[in-house]
Amino acid sequence: MDLINIREMHVETMLKLQAGLGKNYFKDKRVLILNAKAMGILRKDLIYTLGIEKAKGFLIRFGFNNGYQDFKNTMKNLHRDEKNDRYQMAINFHRFIGMANVTPSLRHREDTGPDWTCEGTWHDSYESEHHLKHFGSAAEPVCWTLVGYASGIMSALFGERVIIKEVSCTAMGDQCCRYVGKKLSDWGKEITPELQYYHGTTLGQGTEWPHTSIQEQNEALKQSLAVHEQLTRMVLNGEEISAITSMVGRVMGATVIVEDRSFQPVAYYSPTSSEKNNLAAQAPFATKDIVGDWRLRHLVTTLIQEKKPVRFPAELTKKTVSQFIYPIEIKQDVLGYVSIFKPVYNLTEHEKVTMEYMNAVLALKMMQDRTVAKTETRLIGDYVVELIEGSYKSEASIVERARCIGHNLKLPHQVLVIELDHTRVSSPQRPGRGENRVPALKEQIRDAINRELNIHNKIGTVAISNDRIIVLAALGKNGTPAATTQLARNMQKMIAGQFPVTVSIGIGRVCYKPGDFSLSYQEAQWSLKVIKGLNQDSMVICFGSLGTFGLLFNAANEQDLLAFMQDQLGALLEYDTKYSSQLVESLHHYFSCNSNIKEAARVSAVTMSGFKYRLRKICEVGNFTLKEPNKRFDLQLALKIWCLIKGN
Repeated sequence: MDLINIREMHVETMLKLQAGLGKNYFKDKRVLILNAKAMGILRKDLIYTLGIEKAKGFLIRFGFNNGYQDFKNTMKNLHRDEKNDRYQMAINFHRFIGMANVTPSLRHREDTGPDWTCEGTWHDSYESEHHLKHFGSAAEPVCWTLVGYASGIMSALFGERVIIKEVSCTAMGDQCCRYVGKKLSDWGKEITPELQYYHGTTLGQGTEWPHTSIQEQNEALKQSLAVHEQLTRMVLNGEEISAITSMVGRVMGATVIVEDRSFQPVAYYSPTSSEKNNLAAQAPFATKDIVGDWRLRHLVTTLIQEKKPVRFPAELTKKTVSQFIYPIEIKQDVLGYVSIFKPVYNLTEHEKVTMEYMNAVLALKMMQDRTVAKTETRLIGDYVVELIEGSYKSEASIVERARCIGHNLKLPHQVLVIELDHTRVSSPQRPGRGENRVPALKEQIRDAINRELNIHNKIGTVAISNDRIIVLAALGKNGTPAATTQLARNMQKMIAGQFPVTVSIGIGRVCYKPGDFSLSYQEAQWSLKVIKGLNQDSMVICFGSLGTFGLLFNAANEQDLLAFMQDQLGALLEYDTKYSSQLVESLHHYFSCNSNIKEAARVSAVTMSGFKYRLRKICEVGNFTLKEPNKRFDLQLALKIWCLIKGN
């Protein structure tokens, strides 16, 4: 058969379409015409099914064999001594198949000499386009089929191994996709990481690649077993979660964060930060802010409800790396979450095994810590209840008991009582459902308060008793009640920021000896009663600032107080009950607004004329005048008693 000059050949003339027969040929080899969108979907499914590394290898090998066979078929019956023309034919064919527009820029040295290098760009890469569509921006070049195809063409051209490497990519935000190609013998160690993706590929000479998958898997298994042994030893030695987190972070060379089931940080490690427990350093990696993102709701459902590990992609979390998060679980009970942050689409098998080992170890450690914490919490709870009730055997016994749990009763203290606003916890669609969550919510708030005390270097003991959270806050050296009030406000702000509740906090007076705690606790409760009586919430009130309300707490006989209130307000209360009016409340607003009728009318949500009418009716029904000073004082005192009754 006569040989054809390459310059006389046009690639498009080699394609023969025979639609009627269902066959298409390029020269004498059958070819398929595939939809680029379908190829993009296939590529996406390969990544999700095989993982990023295996999919990359699959597509590079697919491209390589495709390019190698295409060029071999194209060059059949063509002159072989026109190497420059053959090189140009390879470029033209690469364009012809529609993967990208190839523009060669450099070709160093003669084809037959050492250090041969080719460089160029790919414009409009179909692979970059579809990667951006399905996965968003990438952290590394993604035109794997093009890399393989170009490597196959060049290997067929030279009759020896040629590796094309993509060095920039539009999927990474670069202006174009750029490649560099060399013979394998010229690359050196730089190309070694890429060789794994060509395993099993025949380059025409049957030469095997230097590393095998089995060897790599064996090495990964050895590493995994070593990590497992070290993790097991750390648990047996009683190492803290922070130490376990740091060890895994160092082994994997990545940021690792452990969070509780409310996504509050427990431990943190970053290879780039020397402050391992710095909250500011942890903030960019916290999960709490992204679990509410509607774009991630399907992943959050998988993580929280199905209790399966997920990957939060960097492009959706506004992070520079992907977050791989695993639930820490024992018997369907999620104890927390552990995350690793890496600039990849999937973890290696070794990394996955390491995360599973770490998960099991953290679950065991958290269960141990939970058991210890429950015992400690019960002991602290019993101690606090006995202290505030004054039911201990002797002061010496309660002081010794306090010492055993790390509490110094010789320091001055104040008792804080925290009351939750339950209405925000309830679900309007399912009444009563919220109340079932209140006990667990209180435990979470108790733990958060303990963390808040540590952050502010405050000494204190926190316990849950009945319906409230009790804090015994030590004043410390040079401490003042004002500092305790500020601490309470900090707690209130922290709780409102982390939980779906608001709280009010009552503070008793300073305790100097064990016998003072019972009274301080009652004073804190009385302060909360005043808050309720004034129809307020989300307040912090110290007993010492209650004024007249504080005096009423010390009244000798509660019945005398009720009799005094009835004597002053009885007629108005009876009228309100009979006619469903609001005379007593209007009188309360009048005095609360310093007798400012305009302001009192606004608070009462009536017009000024309407409020003036109410005042006349109040004086008429009560048979008194508001101009007499002593009567005004008696009425205000009676109204305070009325507020306290409402608080109950």
